[in-house]
This record gives sequence, C-alpha cells and structure tokens, in this order.
Amino acid sequence: MLRIVFLALVLAIPPTAAAPAPITLQLKWKHQFQFAGYYAAVEQGFYREAGFEVRIVEAQPEEDPVDAVVRGAADFGIGASELLLQRAKGKDVVVLAVILQHSPLVLLARQQGIDSIHALAGKRVMLLPHESELFAYLQQEGIPRERIVAMPHSFDPADLMAGRVDAISGYATDEPFLLRQAGFAFSAFSPRASGIDFYGDNLFTSGRLLRERPETVRAFRDASLRGWQYAMRHPEEVADLILARYSRRHDKAHLLFEAEEMRRLMQPDLIEIGHVNPGRWRRIGETYAELGMLPHGYPVDELLHGPERQPLPPWLVPAVAGIALLTLAFALAAMRFALLSRRLGREIAERMRAEAAARDASARLQVQLDEVSQLQDVLRAQASRDSLTDLFNRRYFNETLDREIARARREHHPLSLVMIDVDHFKQFNDAHGHQAGDEVLRALGTLLRLDTRVEDVPCRWGGEEFIVLLPGMPIDLARERAERWRARFAEMRLRHDDHILSTTLSAGVAAYPRHGLAAQDLVRHADAALYRAKAEGRNRVVVAAGRPAA
Repeated sequence: MLRIVFLALVLAIPPTAAAPAPITLQLKWKHQFQFAGYYAAVEQGFYREAGFEVRIVEAQPEEDPVDAVVRGAADFGIGASELLLQRAKGKDVVVLAVILQHSPLVLLARQQGIDSIHALAGKRVMLLPHESELFAYLQQEGIPRERIVAMPHSFDPADLMAGRVDAISGYATDEPFLLRQAGFAFSAFSPRASGIDFYGDNLFTSGRLLRERPETVRAFRDASLRGWQYAMRHPEEVADLILARYSRRHDKAHLLFEAEEMRRLMQPDLIEIGHVNPGRWRRIGETYAELGMLPHGYPVDELLHGPERQPLPPWLVPAVAGIALLTLAFALAAMRFALLSRRLGREIAERMRAEAAARDASARLQVQLDEVSQLQDVLRAQASRDSLTDLFNRRYFNETLDREIARARREHHPLSLVMIDVDHFKQFNDAHGHQAGDEVLRALGTLLRLDTRVEDVPCRWGGEEFIVLLPGMPIDLARERAERWRARFAEMRLRHDDHILSTTLSAGVAAYPRHGLAAQDLVRHADAALYRAKAEGRNRVVVAAGRPAA
C-alpha cells in the first residue's frame, strides 16, 4: 500500500521546466537609450518567454563587438554598416535586423572657424578606426585620411569644448545634448549631406550560430524586436529602468533626448522596426566600392539573414525506394519497370527544370519586390518631406494641424504656431545667387530640425517661409523658443564659394485657443504677426494680437 501511495506522489510531481539558455549580447558602446529595446526585452520577460537568460555587456575600449561575436565570446552583437566591410575581410557575420534606418554618426566641430566639412582639412579630428562611414564621407568630399590630423578618441566632448581638438566623431542622439547643455556653439556634419545614407545600429550574429542553432537566432531576434516596440512606446519608463539597473552616466533628460532623436532616425511610424531592405544594403556596398573600400560586385546579400533553405520534397526518397523494391520483387517484369523508371526519370528531370525555373522566377520577383520596397521608402519620405530642407512639407502640416487642434480641444492642452520668414531673401538671392539662397534655407531647416522636440512639426511652408507646430506648448514658451531660433540663425556664418554669408529671420507667433479655434484662423494670425515683425524692422519675434476665443 505504501509503495502505491509513493508511486502516486511521484507521478503527481510536475516535470521540472528546462533552465533558460544563457545568451550574451555585446553592445557597441556604454549603457544608454541607444540600446533601450534590449533592456525592455529583459525587463518585460520577452527573452525569458523565448527560453533565454540574457547578459548584456557594455563595450570596452579594447573590445571590438565583431571580434567578440566571431570568436564566440558573445552570441549576438550590435554593429553599424561597417559589418559589410568586416564580412568582406572574412569575418563570418550575418545581419538579422536594422534598428536605425538612418545612421546617427556625425562629425561635431567647433563652429568658430569651421563653417563647412572642407574646413576640417589639416585639422585635429578624433575618429575611431572602424567608423568607415565617416572616412567614406570625408573621402567623398575630397578629404582623404592623410589630410586630417587623426587624434586618439577620448570619448569626452570636453576636449572639443576646451579646444584640444577641432572636431570629434559622435552620435546625433548623444553628444549634442552635452554640447548644448554647456552652451557651446558647434556644427554637426552628417554623411547624409553627401548622399551617404547608411543604416545605423544593426543586430547581428555569427554565421556559425545561425547554421547550428537557427531556432535560437530566430527567437532572439523576435524577442529583441518586441523589446524595441515596447521601448519606443514607453520611453520614460525605459529611461527610469536604465537609471535604476544599468547606468547613471546620463541623466533622465539626456536619455529622453536620445529617445526623441532615435525616433527620427528609426521612423517607426513609416517603417517596421527591424526591417532590412536588401536593395538598400546593395547601395551601401556600391558606395563603399566606388570609394575603393570594397571590391566591385561583392555579394552583399551574403551578409543578410534570408529565408531558410527548403528540404527535399518528402515524396522523393520513398518513391525511389519503392521503385528499387518493385524492381527486385518483379524481376520478370524488368523491361516494363525499366521503361517506368526511365519515364519517372524524365518526370523528375522535368520537375527539377520546373523547380529551377520557379527559383529563377522567384529570384527575379524578389529583385522586383526589393525595388518596390525601396520605391515605397522613397515615396513615403517624398509624400511628407521637403526635398531641399528635409523638413515636413505643407501638405503634411495641413493634415497634422487639424488633428492636433482636435486633440488640444479634447485634452484641454495649449498649442502654438510659429511662422518664420528669412529677411530680405529676394535681395539675398539677387546678390549671391540661388545656390547661396538654398544653402541658407538648408541651414535654417537644420536648425529647426535639431532644436525641436519629437512631438513638434517643423515644416517648410513655401519659398523662404517656414512654420513650426508646437503641440502642448503655451504661447509664452513658444515665443521664447522662436526668439532662440532667431538669435542662433543671426549668429550663423555660411561659406559659399569664397564668401561668408549671414542673414536674419522674422517670426510671428499665434496660439490656440487665444487666436482662434480653427486651423485657418491660427495660420492667419501667425502670418499677421510675421507681417508686423517685418514692418517693425525685421530680425524680431512678434506675438499675434487678439483676445481669448469665446
């Protein structure tokens, strides 16, 4: 009886769950919001649901994330577009997902005395050896490596502010916050200005791990992207998580600045997080090849994790075995079965030819799909962006303003508009030419793009007119923001040909509901205030006249 009871108790004990598999993720830099999606995947349990216990490792000065993954010290890593160059050098790496659709890598230079990328020739520049994108940018602009004085990177913007170097490499999502906080006047030079538009952070692994444990790779990628989706929906929560569990190197304001700038580079409302466009990678390879950094015709697609190979049709092996057995069993009918075998051989050959034709057609279709995907990316951007300044266009502004007014009415929040016009722009064009005028408009566009919040909507209204929608901002703060833009724009000095150019702007400010409840009323009042600013002498900010709406 006791034996029966003991056996029943043993059978009633549930089986022990398998222990989570240890996984190491090697970052390319220190803990900060740049890697928020992976922290969120740990905190929300996405990795544990996938069966992993994930250790996230900060980068060390002497450690290359690619080398760490290739030699097996880490299972996964974060790398930039130079992964393509590493693959060409024989390092067996494979890209699994793209996190930043546009690279944040920039050159940050002191504004005084350096008004263009060409002014860096002969200057002291802090660059890392693997920042191939910036070397490609300099080479594209006619500044090869030997024409700059390369300095060891200290990773400290204080060296730039103290004048110990003339420029440093950095991320548009990170160092500009510290420079602005210190009140330091600087210029940011992006490779995108020269047509070099590479991907930013990429999740990658080794080809060996992908071949040996494809299910592990797929599950880790899926859990990581779930983490990124969560992080971009809850930036404040994830910023608090970073401060509590990973690093206090940056304060919360700095982390949220990173989040805002990363949203611009990820474009999660237009492109799915993790999306990999093979056509875009081929263009990156072509750029490297044109600059002599990669062989022409290099098979770029080998870098990308594609669909798994399909197994042989399940009927093939049994059919061949059946033919062999039938041949042995019916020896007297050898001729008949020989004929059947030849016919089956012909059918198999025809099927193989058909499958080969289908694979060719599939490959051609995939190329067309890549081109369509690339075109869709371009069309989405063109539909809402101004081609000269990369700000939102007037159509996007009109669609957004009605929606934001409705939200302000529903949530009882303020909303402000700032309408901006470049002073004496026609005379400026007549004196210096339209190319110089375009440089001024691009410079103003860059100022507005870098000095607005993620929820703000800076737009080119048309010609030399710009308009900025500021949801949730009362009119007093909007006026202060416009005054800051006016002062910074007046301080700008732009080099064009052999001339140093400068000009000023005027701005008019209006707010909901003080100046109206409808879009056309707010725009009309902002435009009237801008007209007053012009009439009163230009280079000033004027708030629209008006009484609170009933």
